[in-house]
Amino acid sequence: MNLSGLFKVSLISSALVLAGCGGDINITPTNNDNHVDNSVENPVVVPDTGNDDNDKPVELPCASYTIDGTTFEGDQDGTHCKYSQAFASNAKNITSSFLLEALPDGGAHIFEGALFIGDDVQTSEGETVDPNGPTLTIEAGATIAFTKAENFVRIGRGSKIHAVGELGKPITFTSIKEIDGDDTTVPAMQDWGGIQINGMARTESCSKTAADEGKCDAKAEGVISYYGGNNDADNSGSLEHVVVKFAGNGVEGDELNSITLNAVGSGTKIEYIHIHQGYDDGIELFGGQVNLKHIVVTETADDGIDWDTGWKGNGQFILVQTLTQGNHGFETDGGKDDPTTADKATTVSNPTIANATVVSNGIKGPRGHGAGMEMKEWGKAQLHNMLFVSKGTEDGSGCFDLMNKNDLSGAAGIHANAKNGEIKFHNSIFACAKNFESTKVPLEGDLADFNIETWFTNDGNKLIGFNSFSNVLGDDLATTKGTILDKDGNAIEAVETSKLSDENSFFTDVTYVGALGEDETDTNWAKFVAESIARTK
Repeated sequence: MNLSGLFKVSLISSALVLAGCGGDINITPTNNDNHVDNSVENPVVVPDTGNDDNDKPVELPCASYTIDGTTFEGDQDGTHCKYSQAFASNAKNITSSFLLEALPDGGAHIFEGALFIGDDVQTSEGETVDPNGPTLTIEAGATIAFTKAENFVRIGRGSKIHAVGELGKPITFTSIKEIDGDDTTVPAMQDWGGIQINGMARTESCSKTAADEGKCDAKAEGVISYYGGNNDADNSGSLEHVVVKFAGNGVEGDELNSITLNAVGSGTKIEYIHIHQGYDDGIELFGGQVNLKHIVVTETADDGIDWDTGWKGNGQFILVQTLTQGNHGFETDGGKDDPTTADKATTVSNPTIANATVVSNGIKGPRGHGAGMEMKEWGKAQLHNMLFVSKGTEDGSGCFDLMNKNDLSGAAGIHANAKNGEIKFHNSIFACAKNFESTKVPLEGDLADFNIETWFTNDGNKLIGFNSFSNVLGDDLATTKGTILDKDGNAIEAVETSKLSDENSFFTDVTYVGALGEDETDTNWAKFVAESIARTK
């Protein structure tokens, strides 16, 4: 209520009443002076009326959307915008597009519930995916925080997320404990769920027949939802210059990763991502053909990058650091069934990866020891310009593990794929105290004479042993040195790197192994790595 306006109305009304009585009314204006006279020994200070517009709180652009004539909006709370479970929850699929703007003065968009964008439908039950679903747009520099471990972001099939930050102005997804101003609450992994994108590309989790007929409903982990289809070029939006911290949750086999890409297509852009202290994997991919570029994963409890059920995309410039905890740098699965007998929508996982660095102290984390890369379950891959560096000597902490526990040693098994060249390293370096893990199931028949060290050292690859991180990496434990030393301190002959751009324009040709070269200091990638490492301190 405007009290000053009410007072004016009352005063005028009184004057009119008195005038009606025939009196002469003289109203003398009063000048309210807040000036302090310092010449008086005990000055009287007239209180400020508080009407200065500069003292008013800045009105924040909290998000809103309208569905069926009802508008839902966030509430301003100081410098933050807060969203109740009436706005977003795991029981509500938001079917209207909306925008999360960057807020001034360290403000964040704080969600009390999960944020599910778009409908979730079962195509096998006759329901139809709307390919023009809503879009969640997030402005560069915005911060989004969640208050509960079970809360996460889910983008449904046919919907999109457009979260495009900038160098120096990333979009940050984090825990309420990081931005609540309470020094007694420390953010940690499992504080919230992460980001899950359900796409419409092919996945080995569906039969080929179901995918071809548009009836693929692979079940996502976490809260049940569905993904998959037959459009490998599916576009679920963009994640660029995005930071995800303190995410991940669930139990083994039903987990939320920092970022989960379920059958996401190649039309989706995933670049310049930093993931820090996630409980499960940094990024896990279930099928699809989405590509990854410029990725940093630091101190996750499980794997840095995990692919499964037929992922066939590409990746380049990937850095995984597991210095205080963590499992594998890469965990890779081809599929859940023998591809020679199963009727699946795609063949097994078969990506091409270039210029990745995995750095490990060999410390046992919450999920056990981890290798630089573990490959299993009929998987395939072409791996170029890779650099694995580890001081671990215990079982499970070697540079590379062809793990044949599940697919045994059959004709389509992991060792057969390696022998046939369907798993292959090119121009790569292992600088590890333990190079390879032992075979889990004895090799028989045509594979009985398979020697993993001989297999690896073909195609320009080198085993140089481990003495010190500084033999290979810069002080940031991210940059590959121009001159690399083996475990005895001898400079190794330079590796001739793979050039892939002529075959696939996704790739950028460089002259170094690993994620980042010593001389590459002024590129956006070098600056992004520096920003990412600084966040871990």
